[in-house]
Amino acid sequence: MKPDTRRQIAVDRATRRYGNAVRQGSIPCRADGDSAGQSDNYRTAAERSELRFTQVKQVLMERGVPPIQFVPYRNFALHLDKLFRQHSGETLRQLAASAVDYWSAYGLRPEVLRAIAGTVFSLDLPNPSESCNP
Repeated sequence: MKPDTRRQIAVDRATRRYGNAVRQGSIPCRADGDSAGQSDNYRTAAERSELRFTQVKQVLMERGVPPIQFVPYRNFALHLDKLFRQHSGETLRQLAASAVDYWSAYGLRPEVLRAIAGTVFSLDLPNPSESCNP
């Protein structure tokens, strides 16, 4: 499969626009005045976001989710990404399991949500049936 260069071009354009906006003053610059570093951080975040979206899309296509439903699953992945950057260990697992319950209440399939957590974020979330002891 040929790599998708359109995504990289999109990241390049967005980073260039962001850097110009910082230099022009329409976006506040950091207190240290390092606009180049700020643009580099933006690029890193944009590349990470694109990689995660590509991984999420792959999981969704493997599970037979219709393309019209990709956006809520991507939003779930963005939520997990934020949790992943703020927490670790058992706390992260518990918050991710709570997120699966929360997003399932909106009609998303829990098995797909767990697959996203496992494939994209390497989180091993138990099925609710596994956590209940008879």
